[in-house]
Amino acid sequence: MKSRAREILDNILEKGEPAINAFISDRESESLFLDFKRSTDNGSGKKLHVNDRANLARAISGFGNSEGGVVVWGVDCREGEDYADVACAKFPLSDARKFLSWLEGAVSSATIPQHSGVENFAVLSSDGKEGFVITYIPSSNYAPHQVIASGKGQYQYYIRSGSDFMPTPHAVLSGLFGRRPQPRIFQMFVAAPPKIKESDTSQIETTLGVLIANGGLGIASDLFMSLKFLSVPGKNCRLAIQPPDMDNWTVWSFLEVHFTALSKDNIKLPPDVSLQPFTIILSIKPPFDKDLRIEGLCGCGQSPSFNFTIENSPKVIGELYDEFILKHSQQKLPDWSAVHEAFDFWNIGEKSKLAKEAYT
Repeated sequence: MKSRAREILDNILEKGEPAINAFISDRESESLFLDFKRSTDNGSGKKLHVNDRANLARAISGFGNSEGGVVVWGVDCREGEDYADVACAKFPLSDARKFLSWLEGAVSSATIPQHSGVENFAVLSSDGKEGFVITYIPSSNYAPHQVIASGKGQYQYYIRSGSDFMPTPHAVLSGLFGRRPQPRIFQMFVAAPPKIKESDTSQIETTLGVLIANGGLGIASDLFMSLKFLSVPGKNCRLAIQPPDMDNWTVWSFLEVHFTALSKDNIKLPPDVSLQPFTIILSIKPPFDKDLRIEGLCGCGQSPSFNFTIENSPKVIGELYDEFILKHSQQKLPDWSAVHEAFDFWNIGEKSKLAKEAYT
């Protein structure tokens, strides 16, 4: 399941400056997952201002020690009539890309331990130089993070509380130090090159392995994955499941469209390891008039579950089909390029990467 912080980030990156304009016109409040910061010198100095460095360190500590969050640099935030801190005006950074590079350089020295999951993105105005920087700080597997930047609050631990970064109470800090490492489960994919069926040269078949991966620090058990076949591209198309490894999984199916796999008691998933409960077979042949759509859910007994979707449009599938048939007729199908074509059919080129980013 995508975190709230990631949803905020994706919305800004998709819409650009209009998303920032909406924060101001809607008088968006700072929250557990969103913080606005105006740079002390609007990024016009020769290096990152000491106050901006201190604000970055507090944000990394506070969001990293909590549930994650997003900092929007270049927006002034003031107390509104309801006493909430709301976005009220834009103060674009004079050189957004330069400010981003300063932040990137400051991340590693802002906290102990370093938070390796911090990312910065520039949102440029129409002139291509001024703009805003978005700092994405996911919840950290290595919490607690201690501020080491100079300025007020030096060597302090923070958590996000409401719309503020607050010094961490002793009881909470003790729990962070003693917290048992948790697994974080997400899906990944492997695909085999498409091929022409011998029994019908107008039909293409490709297979997709759907994996459960552990991006956390703890060992996962009671693993599960569920798949729902909601739509196929056309009347001559089919989805099917290859027989799974029954030594590791117990599997249920309903009407051959809803499949669930649960790992057996002796199966454990260490960090940075994956297992493959399902392999999906897709057979396609014109006409293509419907979406390909599969919904999935995976998880374990020790962490939240993760939703994912596999989908592609009939237009794209039709174009890929025609291109593949043409290449096959011309015998222009190198093995490794065909693997990439398989990912195109399933439309999953970036999905494994995004899933891992959302949970690591």
